[in-house]
Amino acid sequence: MTQPAKRSPKDQIKVYLKRQTWALLLVIIAAWLIDRVWFGGELVVAKSAAIGGALSFVTQMVFATFTFSHSGYRARDHIVKQFFRGQALKWLLTVFGFAFIFIMMKPLSVLSLFAGFIMMKISHVLMLGRIK
Repeated sequence: MTQPAKRSPKDQIKVYLKRQTWALLLVIIAAWLIDRVWFGGELVVAKSAAIGGALSFVTQMVFATFTFSHSGYRARDHIVKQFFRGQALKWLLTVFGFAFIFIMMKPLSVLSLFAGFIMMKISHVLMLGRIK
């Protein structure tokens, strides 16, 4: 006989998503320090890393809002639909966000933009890996 699935740890996920703001702050501070030390303080690197990290943070929050809005056995079909809607919206926001950034932000350091984005993704995976 199979066991019912455990409830999703909503409270833990909310805590880890709030900790993402600290990870975003660390990415911004690290980029600012790199900008001040190596590039003379024009803040192009810091601004680009902050924008990349913020894009990652916002898209992840949208996905979490969609995914964890419902719970329970009776809402299982709705949960699956919301999961796919959240993932699709996350990808659309990411693509259009990058397009908007590349069109509107001048000057821009592409390497630091993607570094900020990737660092936030890594911190997200590490934080969610700790949920049991």
